[in-house]
Amino acid sequence: VILKDRTDCVMEILGPNPTVPGLWRCHLREIAKAPASRTNHSISNCRTWSFAALTLPFFARAVLRRSTALRATGMGDATLMKKNRKKVKEMEVGMLEGALKTLFKRMDEPDIFKVREILMRLAKTNTKPNQNLAGDWIIFWASREGCVDKLFGTGMTDEGWWLQLQEYLLHLSTKKQGREAEAIEIVRKVGPFPNQSNSLKGTYVPSGTNRLKIIFTEFKTDDGKDMKPRGDQEEVVIDVDVIYSSKTMIALQWEDANGECDFYVLTRVNSIIEERDKFVGTSKARNFFN
Repeated sequence: VILKDRTDCVMEILGPNPTVPGLWRCHLREIAKAPASRTNHSISNCRTWSFAALTLPFFARAVLRRSTALRATGMGDATLMKKNRKKVKEMEVGMLEGALKTLFKRMDEPDIFKVREILMRLAKTNTKPNQNLAGDWIIFWASREGCVDKLFGTGMTDEGWWLQLQEYLLHLSTKKQGREAEAIEIVRKVGPFPNQSNSLKGTYVPSGTNRLKIIFTEFKTDDGKDMKPRGDQEEVVIDVDVIYSSKTMIALQWEDANGECDFYVLTRVNSIIEERDKFVGTSKARNFFN
C-alpha cells in the first residue's frame, strides 16, 4: 500500500466536514502532513504508515458511528472523548507494538533508527513505565551482539568462543512479594553438548518514573553449584532506563560512560521455568541481534 496523497485519503475517509473528537482529528492531520517523500519508499520501508493507512478507515468509521449515536441521545464531544480516549490509546499501542514485532521478525538486522522511532512513540503513551514490570519475560531482541551478556549475564561466555548466550529469561515479582528478581541465562555450547542454564537471584528497585536497578547476589549452575560472576564479583548490578512497559512488552535502554546506548526489548512468557526446560538440551539457537 503506497499513499499518493494523505490529505485526500483522510478527507475521503471523513468527508469535507468531519465530526470527530479533536484528538482523533489531530492524529489524522499528523498523518496527512507527513513528508511526501515517505510515500515513495518501498512497502518494507514504510510498513508502519501502510498499516496505519489500512486501519484508518475502520477506526474513523467506528468513531463516526459512535459520535452519531451519542448526538442522537444528546451527548456531546466531551463525553465521547472521555469514553473513547482509553480505547484509542489501546489501539495506538497495539499498532506500535505489532509494528515493532513485525520489524524484528521480517528483518535479520532491523534498522536501529526505525526501532528507536517506534520505541519513542511508545514511550509517549506511558508516563511511568517502571511501575508495570512484574511478570515473566524473555529478552526478545537487543540492539547489538553480545550486549545482553555484557550487561545482564554472569560472564560465563567470556571463557571461550564455544560458549554463546542463547536466551535470557527474567522474573520480577510484585511489591507485595518483595520485588524479587530471578534470571536464567541459557548458554549454548558449540558441538554435541547440551545447553547449560545458570540462575541469578536478587532484588530490583524502581526509582523515579523510569529508572530500574536490578541487583543479583546469588549465582548457581543448573546442577546447583555456586558460581562467581564475571571477575569474581560478589554481585551483578544492572542500572537501566525503562523506556516503555505494558502487559506484553518492556523496552529498556542502557548508556555507557561514552554515551553509547544499547536497547533491549522483552516480551512476556508464561513461566521462565517452562521456557528454561524448553531450551536446555536443545540445539536450536536464536541470536539476540537478529
